[in-house]
Amino acid sequence: MAEETKPPAESNTPEKATKLEVIITVLLGLTTILGAFAAYCSALWGGEMQSSYTQSVTITNHGNTIYLEALSDLNSFEVNDMKDDIIYSEWKENTEKGDVEDAAYFFTKLSPGLQKDLADDPKDVSEYDKEQAAYLDSIMARLDESAQHNDSAKVLLTKGNSANKYGDDFTLCTVLFTVVLFFLGLASLKTHSVMQKTYVILGVVILVLSLVRMVTIPFPFFQ
Repeated sequence: MAEETKPPAESNTPEKATKLEVIITVLLGLTTILGAFAAYCSALWGGEMQSSYTQSVTITNHGNTIYLEALSDLNSFEVNDMKDDIIYSEWKENTEKGDVEDAAYFFTKLSPGLQKDLADDPKDVSEYDKEQAAYLDSIMARLDESAQHNDSAKVLLTKGNSANKYGDDFTLCTVLFTVVLFFLGLASLKTHSVMQKTYVILGVVILVLSLVRMVTIPFPFFQ
């Protein structure tokens, strides 16, 4: 009786990975790390954007409040100053004419500071003028402060816009790294070697371009 042909025994030795498979594995790990890093940078820039925008709005509102209050005071100052000038002219004219009653009436309509100055010396209103000048200076100082707040808000707004752009750039890099993972994932399948190499080449090209693009974007850690 002829000897039965025995099937070859299965080898328990694990199949060695090819060089291409090793390259694909390394590229998959590297791309995953880079993609996660790009996403992290995008999130940090997003936080920086939100913070800058919030500060800009807060400072703008504060500056506008100061401006409106100073503008209201300036309008009141100009109206009262004009009123004092008119009444002072009437008081002086009636005083010079000797019309005591009308002069006394107009005197009561003057502002307290001007009344005090005239009571001390009818010909000297220098103290009143100094008070008026000091008050006007304080109003102008508040208007300048408001302008400074608005300038600071513009700087923060520009900073927020830049952070928004950088965050979008890192997001684009994250998407590109995801595309690389897609091609490397296809290359890891047991397909024709030519197709595997094509997928790897496409993945490497996009990976290099994405990496070059990413290193040109400012990192949030150094801002």
